[in-house]
Amino acid sequence: MLCGCGRDSEAKGGTADSALASDWELASFTVNGETTNAADMVPEVRKKAPGFTCSDGVNCVFSNNGKDHPGTVKEENGKYVIEFDDTDQDMICTIDGDTLTIVNSKGTVTTVFKKK
Repeated sequence: MLCGCGRDSEAKGGTADSALASDWELASFTVNGETTNAADMVPEVRKKAPGFTCSDGVNCVFSNNGKDHPGTVKEENGKYVIEFDDTDQDMICTIDGDTLTIVNSKGTVTTVFKKK
């Protein structure tokens, strides 16, 4: 399943059984080619590590550096688009089995989550 994050789409009805509506926990993140695995983080760093939740297949929250970024999942041309309330930055995410991968538009940050 492919999903993109942006602002030019229309909300569709979501469901709690949507692939995004799972409990996700951070597996790793890569910034400018340097990967950090969640298992290797010290507790102070872990508190501000990226997170993703989407309980109903429509409303989601991406958190990073201790700040929540709420958004809305929308469907556009067979893809899922996440429109964040506080940013215009585009992101692309894919779901493959039990793995959710989110990449920023510049390709400099990749965040990987696993289903809990």
